[in-house]
Amino acid sequence: MQLTYWTFVFLTSIAMMSILTLILPSFNWNTFSHTETKDNTQPELAAKVQLVPHENEFLHDYYQVSDFVFVLSNSSQLCPSGNCKYKLEDGTMQAESISDQRSLAGRITIDTGESKKAMELRASWKTVEEIEKNGENVKVIKGILKLGISQFRPENEYQINGTLSTAGDGYLLEIKGLR
Repeated sequence: MQLTYWTFVFLTSIAMMSILTLILPSFNWNTFSHTETKDNTQPELAAKVQLVPHENEFLHDYYQVSDFVFVLSNSSQLCPSGNCKYKLEDGTMQAESISDQRSLAGRITIDTGESKKAMELRASWKTVEEIEKNGENVKVIKGILKLGISQFRPENEYQINGTLSTAGDGYLLEIKGLR
């Protein structure tokens, strides 16, 4: 039996289709990508906030900031040098109005060394898990931190994750955030 040119093309096409049908479902197309994806898992902000019972005894379950450490990454528009100083005034964590939800508000000053920017800071979060660590109750939290001239129209918004743990008669709030 002699194969003609068209018979050869037809049989070759069927063989190729069979092979592709077997290979394509498990083929990894990402190996051909020429673009790299940037790993955005590095936080753009980190904060540690020590909270003590509010000095106004009538504000039950309110806490005021007694110590505040705040850092923005070098990629931040608010502190491109990475050498800024931060001060939080009137920082207050409000009582839980809804179970497992809290917020922290105050006025933050960002000192770049050349200028100072005063902005409203508002963080709100929800407890997503409670764990016990070293005999202490620790709340794992997720929420949003907003910075801007106005708390109603902030220019900067970060998705935050962190913990809220008891510290004596107050709390320690530790958060990291991504834009």
